[in-house]
Amino acid sequence: MENLHTRATLANIVGLLGGIFVLACLLLLPMQVSFRLLLYLAAAIWTLLRPRMVLYLLPLAVAWGSLDPITLSGMNLTSADILVFLLAANWLMSFPLRKFAASASPHVALSTAIGPLDKEHAATSPRYLILATAILLGTMCLSIVGAASISLSLKEIFKWVEFALLLLIGTQYIRTRQQIWTLIVLICLAALSQAFLGYIQAYFNLGPAAFTRGGSKLLRVYGSFNQPNPYAGYINITLALTLALALLGRNLLIRILSGITAILLALALYLSQSRGADIAVAAAFLFIISVGMPRLHLLIKAGGIAVLTILGAYFAGIVPQRFLLPLLKQLGLASISFIAPSEADYSTAERLAHWIAGVNMFLDHPFFGVGIGNYPAVYSKYFITIFALPLGHAHNYYINMAAETGIFGLAGFMLLLMAIFLAGSRTVQTIYARLKQIQPQQQTVIATGQEHVSIYVSMLVNDRALAIGLLAALVSICVHNLFDNLYVHSMTNLFALLLVALIRLEGVMPIVGSNGGHFDYRESSRSWRRADR
Repeated sequence: MENLHTRATLANIVGLLGGIFVLACLLLLPMQVSFRLLLYLAAAIWTLLRPRMVLYLLPLAVAWGSLDPITLSGMNLTSADILVFLLAANWLMSFPLRKFAASASPHVALSTAIGPLDKEHAATSPRYLILATAILLGTMCLSIVGAASISLSLKEIFKWVEFALLLLIGTQYIRTRQQIWTLIVLICLAALSQAFLGYIQAYFNLGPAAFTRGGSKLLRVYGSFNQPNPYAGYINITLALTLALALLGRNLLIRILSGITAILLALALYLSQSRGADIAVAAAFLFIISVGMPRLHLLIKAGGIAVLTILGAYFAGIVPQRFLLPLLKQLGLASISFIAPSEADYSTAERLAHWIAGVNMFLDHPFFGVGIGNYPAVYSKYFITIFALPLGHAHNYYINMAAETGIFGLAGFMLLLMAIFLAGSRTVQTIYARLKQIQPQQQTVIATGQEHVSIYVSMLVNDRALAIGLLAALVSICVHNLFDNLYVHSMTNLFALLLVALIRLEGVMPIVGSNGGHFDYRESSRSWRRADR
């Protein structure tokens, strides 16, 4: 009896009850239900103890969550949606727990706590970014007034509510530089897993005949995204990131690993045969070399002037049409028929037809649109010629936003993008300023033997490459959205993760203290400003 009393601790009792519950699930419930229940229960317990795990698991959930959706009141929820809900629940729990912990153990620092309290309360997104997100959500809610389907509107709004939650909460649970780089590694691994799935689909020709272009025998790979274009957009996000690390990074190992990853992802992008993704990755590459390689600015300007000169000569009739006509036709700017398109031009004509339908929706409902998420619901009134099948969106997110939310929603979305790039540019500028400030110390490294200064510079250069890569990934998304809609399959959550990492880079960068020039990469930018004064 005494032995039983010794072993009957709280942990053992909880473990015993948990084991009984697991056995009951396996024996009494169907295998699919029991497995799913146990999986989400384990995830809930894990994230309760370590809420940061939600951010680490989200890249994998975005990549693979669509394979196992849960239907709830007509809405399909994926593991990414559930993870965001768990993060929000942990965040809400932190408020009563903080009061309880402060009263029970006033001598214990809350910053060392685990669970929901393992966060930095002061680490929030810029107020203008939160305000822009709130304005966008407000315009989306206003558009419901004219919506034909409330459920479609709620589904789209719920997607952007998750984005807002990650933006608001995610920054608080990223506390160190190491955690940011861990998140980036997991994003790269998730993208590589999708790339290898694409290789398998291409090698074994696993896909519908509709995913071949222009009579080609080469299948357009689609991963777990069911369509080649969003798959290519997803691959492009990490491709832009790894290109920046490979070209601008300081550490040799980082550059080699990033280069290998970029090559593998570029091959998957090629197999997707997405022209919009090709344009997007070109724009991201141009952004990387423009921002990260100042010595090439003169060459970039000369190239821009040359392109504008050629276009001017073409429109003036100096350059014969036969030179540029194939390129314009490939881009869908010439010789496209809406009545009898050829097999090679069909996808371009279909995209243009959806653009026209979206513009007409906006002209008919210029202020509040047809309702967020309601483009497919009203498409039958606006389709032209033979393109009567709605594809779910206008194949241009900006036209889609104008059609669904009107001028106010489009303005709100553009305001959000401006706030995002303003926050990102601040991070890049801060890193450049710190590199410039440390240069005099770097020159005295050999004379004084302060090797740690070189390490500090290396860390800052790698952080600068990462910041530029994150911005390039966001540029890729914005450009690709000119030809498609990448905010599908929970990619708004990945969009938010990139933004969280970009914002927190400014707060967790290494700083030089007053202890002989040594640095601590865990201190915040606020500490840097205090030391700088």
